[in-house]
Amino acid sequence: MAFTLTLKPEVEQRLKELAEAEQRSMHKTVEVAIQAYLDRHDRDDWTRQAARQVFAEDAKFFEMLGER
Repeated sequence: MAFTLTLKPEVEQRLKELAEAEQRSMHKTVEVAIQAYLDRHDRDDWTRQAARQVFAEDAKFFEMLGER
């Protein structure tokens, strides 16, 4: 998928500097950043789902803790 990305000049400059430091294109640097964001979102979503499952399975235990 192709699209245009408009950045603030200061963000574009920082991106350019980072890309140069990491010896890759600005395009690849943005692609890596987006993938990292998506991976983090997936982990956060998995964590929330796991916590909901634990609370649901152990509701009585947590209720007992709250009574102490």
